[in-house]
Amino acid sequence: MDESFIINRYFKPLSKNFEEALNLSDDAAVLKNLKNKNLVVSVDNFIYGVHCPKYISISYGVNRAILAAISDLSAMAAKPYCIFISITLNKNNISTKLLISLKKGISKALKKTNAFLAGGDLCSSSGEISFSITVIGEGFRKNFLHRSGAKPDELLCISGNIGDAKIGLDILLKKKKESKNLQKNYFIKKFINPPIRNDFIRMISHKVSSCVDISDGLIFDSFKLASNSECGIEISSSKIPISLKAKTILKRKHISLNDLITAGDDYELAFSVSEKNLEFVKKVGKIKKVKVSVIGKFTKEKKFLLDGKAFSGGYSHF
Repeated sequence: MDESFIINRYFKPLSKNFEEALNLSDDAAVLKNLKNKNLVVSVDNFIYGVHCPKYISISYGVNRAILAAISDLSAMAAKPYCIFISITLNKNNISTKLLISLKKGISKALKKTNAFLAGGDLCSSSGEISFSITVIGEGFRKNFLHRSGAKPDELLCISGNIGDAKIGLDILLKKKKESKNLQKNYFIKKFINPPIRNDFIRMISHKVSSCVDISDGLIFDSFKLASNSECGIEISSSKIPISLKAKTILKRKHISLNDLITAGDDYELAFSVSEKNLEFVKKVGKIKKVKVSVIGKFTKEKKFLLDGKAFSGGYSHF
């Protein structure tokens, strides 16, 4: 199979409803003029053996990679528009089955995020499978959120629960093989399918002052908000939302709370909001079925505290 055959057979059908992709027949896409709107662009890398276990099917892997990349748009309250994906396959393991699985995973992620496939690149090497995903979002500049903007006395809120994805990854690393029941495990599902919080955050963006997606750990990413806003922050561990299933594992002491709050991969949102706007945010959360928890407060004194003590820790790419 050559590159043209693979693109025509497996990827062209994914872009058929997106005119700007030019049917994937040219070297680039021609995006329409969005008039008064701005584009938000972000790039994410995903490498097998680094961002997920090597044995995970390519369908699960590429789905997770795209959802994680789209999370960067959610953090800025930008609406997903389209993606470009550069794919590197292992030249010794390219088969019809693998390509069908790849197509399935991309299609699943596009449907979840309402984004279009605009183009990309395809190559092979002797190394691990990897993806470089460029996401394009749209919106009005005045509605975008940034990591800066939080003010002293504002509240630190987060969406969803923390730590489920960490437990899911730990289970996968212990299994060391894929099974038909993989997706039935609650924690593994949380790891493979990062949450989509885009609609929720765009509905509350005018009431929120700063935002970040939790990809490098709750504590580390929350501290980023404070640092970029030139504030301090105080977080209470007792207020951090943990799922009932995760609490059961914590009680058995198979893992610690510190492990959960410093691990990456949650892809929930941490954001700052004033007390007067909290009720509105929680109301929208109920409408969109997104759990909203207040876990801390921003302070004038530039200290990063967990339960009143200095704390650090989070995922590092190096």
